[in-house]
Amino acid sequence: MSLPNHPEETAIVPFKHQKTVLVVDDTVKILNIIKFFLEEEGYAVKTTTQPEQGIEMAKRGGIDVMILDVMMPGLNGYQVYEILKQDTKTASIPVIMLTARAVIENTPRPFFYGVYGVLAKPFQRWKLVQMVKDVIELTAKGVAQQEVSEAPDSAEPGKGKQA
Repeated sequence: MSLPNHPEETAIVPFKHQKTVLVVDDTVKILNIIKFFLEEEGYAVKTTTQPEQGIEMAKRGGIDVMILDVMMPGLNGYQVYEILKQDTKTASIPVIMLTARAVIENTPRPFFYGVYGVLAKPFQRWKLVQMVKDVIELTAKGVAQQEVSEAPDSAEPGKGKQA
């Protein structure tokens, strides 16, 4: 048996930083569902049910996207968001708000200016994953936080599973 005249070609794949998502929601079941869905897509996911702990985790750095529930005991999502935006360590972290449709519909639109997206509960897997991908893509291109142009729509037929 003879060896080939050329060395075996090997694909070199550049190291790709795993993006980290921090999820703050007071419902453990929601945290576990989001963690499962996003980890299956290759994201590192950190979770907490405590808004104050979420702020501290964000201040430590390394967070690429934050998913923040609006309705929580103690500090609610609105208050957490304001605290994050006032701190230079956390002001640039893109935030996706997670909340019940009724809250979205009854919240004055100016509040949501500055967030990258609003995801209504119950959410669908495809919508969650796509929103996180879109936010990461936008921030990688240097696109600043955008005004939310419309409330999340209802289920798109034939796409993913509902959480």
